[in-house]
Amino acid sequence: MSRLKTVICTAAVIVFLICVYAFLIGNKVFEGRFENDPIAWYFLAKGIFCSLALYLWVRVLAALSQRQGPKE
Repeated sequence: MSRLKTVICTAAVIVFLICVYAFLIGNKVFEGRFENDPIAWYFLAKGIFCSLALYLWVRVLAALSQRQGPKE
């Protein structure tokens, strides 16, 4: 379970960083100006939602695996 938790948390961070990068590119922050692009805001919101969902999913799985206990 520990390895799965590490992989999913890493994936959540990567998804979040990719979506933040897409947000910054969409609003042309790297060009020195800021344009309020709705699609860029969508990618930011989607990245926050998906990364949080992945993180919470692994937390629920960890809690359920500890609650069941050993099988006899």
